[in-house]
Amino acid sequence: MAIIDTENLIGEVSFHNFLLFIFVVIISIIMGNIARIVITRLLKPRAPTSVYKMTARIVMYLIYFAGFYLAFQKILNFNIPAFLAALGILGITMLLTMLPVMQNVFAGIVLSLERPFRENDIVEIDGNICLVKDMLLRKTVLRSLDGKIITVSNMKLMTGDIINYSTGEFIRVELKVDLRHDSDYGKAIETISKILLEDPNVLPHVPKRELSMIQKFFVMPKNITVLEPKIFVSRVDRDKITLQIWFWIWDILRKEKIISDFYETLIQEFRKSKISFG
Repeated sequence: MAIIDTENLIGEVSFHNFLLFIFVVIISIIMGNIARIVITRLLKPRAPTSVYKMTARIVMYLIYFAGFYLAFQKILNFNIPAFLAALGILGITMLLTMLPVMQNVFAGIVLSLERPFRENDIVEIDGNICLVKDMLLRKTVLRSLDGKIITVSNMKLMTGDIINYSTGEFIRVELKVDLRHDSDYGKAIETISKILLEDPNVLPHVPKRELSMIQKFFVMPKNITVLEPKIFVSRVDRDKITLQIWFWIWDILRKEKIISDFYETLIQEFRKSKISFG
């Protein structure tokens, strides 16, 4: 007596077709990954990161789809509507279980079409400033400023609030400086204004990476004075005077360094002018 019925292994599926099914599925996965690697290597020197990665993924998923369709539909004669009808409640349960995955896949497609951010953009999500490393069909991989790799579901990205610093023009920095009540606040304002206007990292200075004429036309406001630093007296108490400082910068990644340099220069200038902090 034969151990394996080679005529009908599972229902009407022969052992030969079952082996062929397994072979086609494995080959499809291997060929899809090989195609992704080859396309990535060919296009990487010639195309932007978002273009070559997206092209490689599309080709990989197309090969997966073609292979799986051949394996299920042509080899196993798999009837999807009949299969779902036969499963009944179990089929519905499986669909509900797969719903989060399907939502993330759908969200990944929407993000790919709308492109609210791209790979290598600097974004802020839930208060964390991150670099977009990889955009996948179901999830997006980010790297925080402290080096942590963060994986976020595409559904969360699509429904949450995202700040894209790479597509925005300017970032406003807000600081407060307290002075002693008997300090010359007028002189303090002049000193702060001078420091900021001389800082090459603060607008209206154009960054060293010179903007193109098109960028200058569309990004820079017609009245450049709106980007000059602003200093206000925001509060006066018995013991101190509080100054509110606004200024604009280009590079979010250098925000902390720019603020630190400002404070260091401010301390030195206040000492020279004999202005006391509150």
